[in-house]
Formats: sequence, C-alpha cells, structure tokens
Amino acid sequence: MRTRAHFVLLLAFVFTAGANASATWFHGKGKKRANQGSSATVTVDSGLAGCKVDIDGEEAGDTGAEGSLVIKGVEAGDHYVHVLCPGQRDTSYFISPAAGEKSDVDARAAATNSNVAVSTSINPAASEMQLREMVSEAVQLRSSGQFKEAVELLRKATMLDPGNGDLHQELGITFLEFHDWERARVEMLEAIRREPNSVEAHSRLAYALEKLGDLDGALKQYRICTEMDPHDTSYRDHYVEVLGKLYSEKADKKH
Repeated sequence: MRTRAHFVLLLAFVFTAGANASATWFHGKGKKRANQGSSATVTVDSGLAGCKVDIDGEEAGDTGAEGSLVIKGVEAGDHYVHVLCPGQRDTSYFISPAAGEKSDVDARAAATNSNVAVSTSINPAASEMQLREMVSEAVQLRSSGQFKEAVELLRKATMLDPGNGDLHQELGITFLEFHDWERARVEMLEAIRREPNSVEAHSRLAYALEKLGDLDGALKQYRICTEMDPHDTSYRDHYVEVLGKLYSEKADKKH
C-alpha cells in the first residue's frame, strides 16, 4: 500500500451578525489548497438558526439568523452533508457537485432535486429482501467489472435505507476495488457514522486513507481496529507498516 503524501485541511468561519451565515470548507490533497476553479459552493437552508452542519464528518459551521449557511470551497465530488438542528434528529444529504457549481440543500424537508439526494428516513416499501437482492445484483455487477452499474444500484439502496451502514460500506468496497480512494473514504466515513463499532469499516477507511497519503489518519484507524479486535494481528501489522512509512517520510523531509 504505497502512495504519496496527503494533507487534510478544514477552515470554517461563521458570521452570525447578518441574516445568513457563511463558511469556507475544503478537503485538500497534498499541500495545495483547493482553488476556486475546482471547488463548489453549497447552501444549506434549514429554516432554523443554530443548526450545526458538517460535511463528511468535518465541521462546516452553524446556520445563521434566517436558518441558512453558505459553504464555499467544497471540493467537487461526492459528499454527505449532515444537519443537526436544536431539538431535532440529525439528517443526512448526499450531494455530488461539479466544479464551480452552486448546490442547494433544503434541510427543511426530506426532498430531492437535480443536485441533491436526501437521506433522511427508510422507505417503508423497501423491504430487507429487496435490499438484499439489490446488493446481490450489485456485487455480481462489480465482479464482472460493471463499476458504474454497481455504483448506481448501491446508491439507490442507500437512498432507500440511509441508516444502513452495511450499504454504505458495500458502496465503499466497490470504490476500493476500482481504486477510487476518495469516494471510498467518503462512503466508509458514512458507514462508520451509521455503525461506529464496525471494525471492517474502520479497516477499509484506513486503507483508503493510506492510499490517499493520509498516513496519520490511517494510523488512527488501524489503532482503532487493534483496540476493537486485538486478536486479529493483521491490524497491528498494518499499523506498524504505516508507522514505518510515516517515519521514513519524515526522515526524507529532513534531508
């Protein structure tokens, strides 16, 4: 599992004096900050002030007096926006904005538009049998190299049952198998949000982070795995391997 250096940076600031709040968020690769041309702007409208918003588990800010938060510098690609308003349940919204795009998240109701797919509740018509059949078909598509079709089917499954960590993990596995490390990272983070005690999700997140070059993040996840399952020595072996890479990387920077 060899890769190059990866740097994660989060910058958030909130202006509460005005009608709306705004923030800047980005998840940068290497040491280069996401530039304006490669990022998107996301506006979250909750209708309530003081709602906490995060993107892929990273704090983005709070909604302002009119219940809105404008988030600039969001990297193009897949993300999960989570909104937690006082006295309400946490709601989750899947977005995949393009570079330069302005994407709106209507957190006032569970709705879907052309830019935002909302993940808030289980569709009562989606039985466990249906989901199993969808996953089984997606796995077959994945095995035959039909990446796009497998992703589309699993994405539909996560929309039917967004709280199911196994579905997000299955989607993350698909991205891992096709070396889409960033999208795998996002799905494994969502899987862990849904099922924090899944050692498999933590391990796969560690692998994605290692491939992205975030060795510190990978070490943290492998350490969690060793604590959750101390009898599986493979997690400890991976931890030691990544630790060696990190020391080597730091030594190279000194010269």
